[in-house]
Amino acid sequence: MTLVSSTTLVSLLFLQTTASPPLQAVNDVVTAVSSNVAEFWNLLPDFVCNEKITSTTYESGKVRDQKIVESIFTSSNKGSPQREVMAIDGKPAKNNAKMPGLPVELNMGFGFVIQATFTPSIVTAHNFAFGPKASSDGTLAVQFETKKDQQRIKWDLGGKSLVARDAGIAWIDTASMQVARIERNFLNLPNGLSRMSASSDYGPVTIGKNTFWLPRTLRIDTSERDPRKTGQYLAEYSNCRKYGAEVSFQP
Repeated sequence: MTLVSSTTLVSLLFLQTTASPPLQAVNDVVTAVSSNVAEFWNLLPDFVCNEKITSTTYESGKVRDQKIVESIFTSSNKGSPQREVMAIDGKPAKNNAKMPGLPVELNMGFGFVIQATFTPSIVTAHNFAFGPKASSDGTLAVQFETKKDQQRIKWDLGGKSLVARDAGIAWIDTASMQVARIERNFLNLPNGLSRMSASSDYGPVTIGKNTFWLPRTLRIDTSERDPRKTGQYLAEYSNCRKYGAEVSFQP
């Protein structure tokens, strides 16, 4: 992942829960979610989404630089995701226009936050605990942090490969055991950054006979060593659909 600039990060340190549910219950939830994440990537067909990326850097809260790109985002099991750029800063793009340079740039898949936490091969690199409070919206909060001795997860930040020392929280839809929202803080950072976080919201999308929980937003927030200088990368996804197929969003 390459970040060109910075944003405000909501600091989410791993908190010990005040409640004390059985450890096995936490493991059961994580196992169920991890199984669904694996099934998601195994069954998900090639699809397209409308994508809007807003990339902004700030100084003392005022915009320094901003770029807004609207595109058709294509995810294929046969290769890397592709984008057909449709508009840049509100103006129609030329045919075969390339993605412009962004003030804050992210070179990772749009599902990387959930993959880096709940992919079956990655789960064992984390400690999990229930959140301190029950939710009234049908979700269950699960906090996580990377184990101190883990070496499996590494991030390319500022041109350096750094072992992940992360903490965050995921809200699990208890009816489906799917991730509805996830936030992750990156605590081992290069010298140029003082804070960095990633968050993503998910929702159910029906494609054919199957329902998949797809990202609706992906947001990166960073802060430079100079706290006045921040940045944000926000990608918004809508109208996700299989090639040539009708889809419906569930309430």
